This record gives sequence, C-alpha cells and structure tokens, in this order.
Amino acid sequence: MSSLIPLYRPLFALLFAACSTTPTWAAIPNGLSTTVTTEQVRAELMAHAPDGAGPGKTVWVGLQLQHQPEWHTYWKNAGDSGQPTTLSWTLPVGVLAGDIAWPVPKKLPIGNLANYGYDGSVLLPVPLTITPDFKPSTLNPELEIKLQASWLACKQECVPQDGEFVLRLPVQGSTALAAGAFAAALVAQPKILTGQSSITIEGRALKVSVNGLPTALQGKTLEFFPEIAEVIETAASWTQAWQGAVWTASVPIATHRSASPQTLPLVLVAEVGGKRSGFASQAQVSGSWPADAPPGASSAMDPVVIPAGPTLPAPVPPSFWLALLGALLGGMILNLMPCVFPVLAIKVVSFTRHPNERHGHRISGLAYSAGVVLSFLALGALMLALRSAGEQLGWGFQRWV
Repeated sequence: MSSLIPLYRPLFALLFAACSTTPTWAAIPNGLSTTVTTEQVRAELMAHAPDGAGPGKTVWVGLQLQHQPEWHTYWKNAGDSGQPTTLSWTLPVGVLAGDIAWPVPKKLPIGNLANYGYDGSVLLPVPLTITPDFKPSTLNPELEIKLQASWLACKQECVPQDGEFVLRLPVQGSTALAAGAFAAALVAQPKILTGQSSITIEGRALKVSVNGLPTALQGKTLEFFPEIAEVIETAASWTQAWQGAVWTASVPIATHRSASPQTLPLVLVAEVGGKRSGFASQAQVSGSWPADAPPGASSAMDPVVIPAGPTLPAPVPPSFWLALLGALLGGMILNLMPCVFPVLAIKVVSFTRHPNERHGHRISGLAYSAGVVLSFLALGALMLALRSAGEQLGWGFQRWV
C-alpha cells in the first residue's frame, strides 16, 4: 500500500490547503521575536558575542532548527529533491553577514531517491563582521539583527515554512548564553584538507581521488557529498577504495545533469571516535562531461530490461487497481470534508427545485464535470510549463520527498 502514497498524496495536499483555516507557522507578535514554532520545526535566532558587538568584533549569529521526530530540513545541496534553508539578513550600516557555515549533513534515503539534510537539532551559524562604519546609538548602543528565513520541512510530505526574527545585542555587554550550541556547530564544520583532490570523467562516472586525509581514516568507509546539486546520481550505488593514503571512488554521473563544473567542492564524512567528522576539499575536474541523456532515458538506478522473445502486452499490475481504489476512497473523503460537503448539498437542493428538468440537469452535470477536469488539466499544464523552464517543483512539494 505504501507504493500508492505518491499517487494520491497530491489530492490530500490540495485538500489540506483548501480546508485549512490557520497557517502552518506560528504568528510573530508585532514581527518581533527570536523564535518561530510550527508543528514540524522550532526555529530560533541565536547569537554569540562574548566580547560585545562593537566595531572590529566578529559576532556569530545562527538559526537553530529543532525538528520533530522523522522530520528534516536540507543542506546546501538538497539531493534529489527539496530546497536548502535560506537566510536573508537586514543589518545596520557597517555590519556585513558572511555565508552559512553548514555543518556536515546526513544522507536521507527515501524510496529510490536520496536527500542531504538534517534531523534532530541543527544550528546554521553565520559570522557578522562589525566594521568601523557601524555607528550605534549613544543613548541605546545596540546591534539590531533582523532575519527573514525560509525552510522546507519534510517527512513523507513537505511543508514550506518561513519566519521573521529580530534580535538586539548590547554593543558593550557580553552575549554568551548560546556558547555551547555555537561551539558544537563549529566543531561540526568540515575541516579543510591541505592535500590535492582530483576528479577524472570516465564515461558516465566520476573517478574521485582525495589525498591528505587523516591517517586514522585509512581503511574506513567514507560518505561522499558533492556541494553542487544534480551532478551525481544521489541514490545510486558507488564504489570506494584506499590506495595507500589516497582515497578513491567511482560515482555515477546524473543522467539529467544541471551543471558541468570544472571544480567540484566536496565533503567526505567518517566516524571518528564515535562522532561524525567532515573533511572538505576542492577537486579539479578533468575530461569532458557527457551529453545529457535524451528524455525518458533510464538512470543509473533504473534496471535495464532485455526482452527475451516476442513482446506481449504487459498485464495491468495489481498496484494499479489498488491505486484506483485509493483514489476513489480519497474522493469520497474529500466530498465529506467541511469545505466541500456544503457545496454538494447546495447542488442537490438545486436539483430538487426543478425535478422534471432532466435535460437541464444532464447538461449541468456534464458542465460541472468538464469544469473540474479542465481545471486540473490547466494546473498540470502550468506545473509542466514551469518545470520545463527550470523550476524545481511538483504537486504541493510532494515529489517523492
């Protein structure tokens, strides 16, 4: 039955959107808050400024995401689906925000796909540089930090969420209550490797070679995370080996690739002392990237089937009939929802007022049915048009995530 979920998940997603009367994220009183709580994620803007926030200082700020069990958000490369968390800062003149110092991600297999992201609790730290151009008020010397954040919380379904946060730090005082969280987040950053890394393209595979890894890792199995999306087959099987102190791997190239980088930033992760440690490198790519496969071509994850003998009509799989049954049940549930049932009742009442106008009833019913079908065809055509233009979307973000 689990194979039916993706078939009628969009129906329930649209139903939920139509019937819901409250937003999925908590309201922010007056737009001034350091915390936003939803049913899936608790998001909090945190800061670490033990030496104050005056000119010449570096202040760390970050968004901490605490996920409900089985829910997750995404890394800078989300994998096969999803979207990375985005942070947009509003800062005073003279205060500059750096990039997110992303902690090492986890690989999150889902069906025959795989994503890169975080579950449990994660802090996304960002450094703020306070330049001499920052002129705090003499009466109330504070650093006001505003953040507009967006994230995609996923389980089997996905819920796009956002929040507005405001934090005020004393310029002269010390802010260090979140010291432990920032220390843990910075330890979780991948360490930069000094050794050389290279990638050679051979056919439809990347031959990866990484030097300079710690001696304690030799012989261990490593996890591989490219920082650029849609370059490799994320969920496909791949091989790795050690050649002395050099780690090597053969990773399948994505069938439908969105980038052909000459330098591929990558992160390798291994268990060290019972903890996951990451190591970052920039690998120079040599060789020619293969042409994209034509539409409909199988990927590295798809089995290759060779027919043996005459081709016969394929029987309808049992899952198809189960899918139809599930769609029928979904339609019945939809008709009983508070946002639909009164409309149907009004329609029935209109029929009873003119019991003898069978021809008119027949035309009205056909027009009603045609309107429903054409509306969904229009929505499907719009989605396909947007996807062909390069947008990464699906029905209500339900695309196998």
